[in-house]
Amino acid sequence: MWVRVGVRKESPVRVPQGVTEGSYRCTIPLVRPSALTSKERGGVGKDLSEGWSLNFAVGCSHGCPFCYVDAIHKRFGVSRYGKVVLKRWGDYLLVPENLSEAIDKTPWGHWRNIEVMMSSTHDPYLPKLASAARAILEHALPAGVHLCIQTRSYLVLKDIELLAEHKSQVRLQVSIATADREFARVIEPRVPSPDKRFEILEKAKEAGLETGVILAPIFPSVRARPDVQADFEALTAELERIKPDRIYGESFHLRGPNVTLVREVLGEDFEPNGFDSVAAFHFRRTLRKHGLKGVWWPE
Repeated sequence: MWVRVGVRKESPVRVPQGVTEGSYRCTIPLVRPSALTSKERGGVGKDLSEGWSLNFAVGCSHGCPFCYVDAIHKRFGVSRYGKVVLKRWGDYLLVPENLSEAIDKTPWGHWRNIEVMMSSTHDPYLPKLASAARAILEHALPAGVHLCIQTRSYLVLKDIELLAEHKSQVRLQVSIATADREFARVIEPRVPSPDKRFEILEKAKEAGLETGVILAPIFPSVRARPDVQADFEALTAELERIKPDRIYGESFHLRGPNVTLVREVLGEDFEPNGFDSVAAFHFRRTLRKHGLKGVWWPE
């Protein structure tokens, strides 16, 4: 059964069963400052933009239990969005009621030749958001905005021709936590398989786009996927074949309620503390073995 909160009167795009849909009024412009940039630009050392992000929803129906964003909404979002953000991560998705207005009124030319991340707190290509993502591209790209599009969704390929028309402005980047299809079903049950995400990279390369991949979050040894090193080897073998332009890696980090959600889906307790340095070693060693280079983001 679906639950709706303040829903707009329009034909809904299907979202996973049990997801509460709702709305809020977003601020204009849609582009906001972000710390997900280099330390030289005053950020945290994740070179995912030039200090700007473009988010246009609250929540994410992918519902990946490891996501750090849920902790942010639960800590800071209740006063603005209501108690809906206290629901389980993945079970709420709020879309701005004034999103069309915000897209039209954002002065896109202000960020001409500046890279903006789309998006940092939700996947921009959720089924409910894909049409809005397209509208944003149709405004931002002709205005000269450069975009780092971060997604796990195969729906981005519907816009590949438009992206290719502006290929000098686009970095298409995916996240992949594991090459193990069965383990992926456990930790990313609503997300396309790792194979499909590698396929996104392949098609983006064929279209002439700059590509990137974030191998994250890398989990320590758990029953569902005990061999961390073998998983790295399988991931990197695919990357050697595809040769993305940028490769990043990050281990699983404790962020608010995410460890509880992860332990629940795994059906076991596990201890991620101290794993970061081990994962970094395997990441660098395996990339080097396959003639690749990458950047590890430490805890």
